[in-house]
Amino acid sequence: MSAPDPNWFYSALAQSAAAIVGLIGAFVTSRVMMMASERSRIEKRINEIDAEIKELERQNAPLLEYIAEIDRKDEEEDRKKDEESVNSFLRAKKPELDLEDLPATDEMLKELLEGNRIRIPDEKFISMFKEEYKVLIDGMRVEKEEEVRLNPSLGSIGELVAQAARLRNSYAVQPNLPFLLANPHKYDRYNRYQEITRKNDTEISYKNAKIQELQHQVSQIILPEHFKRLIFSLIYFTIVGVILPLWLLPVTSEQHLVWKDIVLVLFITGLCAVFLYIFIEIKHITKKTKQCSDGRLKLLVRRLTGWFTTKVKEMGGRLKDKVRRLTGWFMTHITRQKIKQRR
Repeated sequence: MSAPDPNWFYSALAQSAAAIVGLIGAFVTSRVMMMASERSRIEKRINEIDAEIKELERQNAPLLEYIAEIDRKDEEEDRKKDEESVNSFLRAKKPELDLEDLPATDEMLKELLEGNRIRIPDEKFISMFKEEYKVLIDGMRVEKEEEVRLNPSLGSIGELVAQAARLRNSYAVQPNLPFLLANPHKYDRYNRYQEITRKNDTEISYKNAKIQELQHQVSQIILPEHFKRLIFSLIYFTIVGVILPLWLLPVTSEQHLVWKDIVLVLFITGLCAVFLYIFIEIKHITKKTKQCSDGRLKLLVRRLTGWFTTKVKEMGGRLKDKVRRLTGWFMTHITRQKIKQRR
């Protein structure tokens, strides 16, 4: 009876190893292609959202320019009114001032600010007030020197007459500037533009958050952490499970006795290396899924917080507009009452 042919053993090992390598290789290839497709889809969506943000910013640009221009004009008007208030205050205080005992600038400024007549009490206003106060004092000194020079013989009587003249001039009716009645529709366009820009800013904030989320997703689309180990395991398994058995063919019975155990051990080590990687990858994916769930919960909380903050800002803006309208109506009412009193 002839000995069994040993070549079937090596042929079966090579075919089994080739099938396993082909199956795992196909899975890895399909996964890499799927990751590339997903990355491409997300990057395309990011570009679309970025284009939408640029369009919203383009729409906001002329509206913001108009709002800035209105704010600039309002600031100019407020500063003019503040300057008029300073001049009126200094004219009223002029008869009370004594060149021998002048109050400090800070005291005068404090008294002015306590009257609640100043709209923009910033550094620029303080500098303007100090300059006007200095001009007033210099003018009073010049007037006194002129009076002394023109009336040296009047003595105390001349001084009393001069003071009476100053009182008469200080309380003389000043030419009134034309009162500008507040237009109730002045800020309609301004408020409408502000509402539009707020909505666009809210939309831009949401889209930026969406882009950050998509970028985070892109950063998560990476090859497995131990992908190189898989490649090395497949290469090793291909060498010991496919190439080595095929290289030994045809084999004699004597050679079979030598190589049988060696080839079988190498085949088993290559198979264990591949399945060990698969086990580690499954464990890693399970842990990553749990972390992803926690991350989605944190993202949901962050979105809700952002939405609540946006709504609070919108309500604050609407309240500010209402206060501004009410202030305009109140100023109009006061102006009309003053005009009626003069008539």
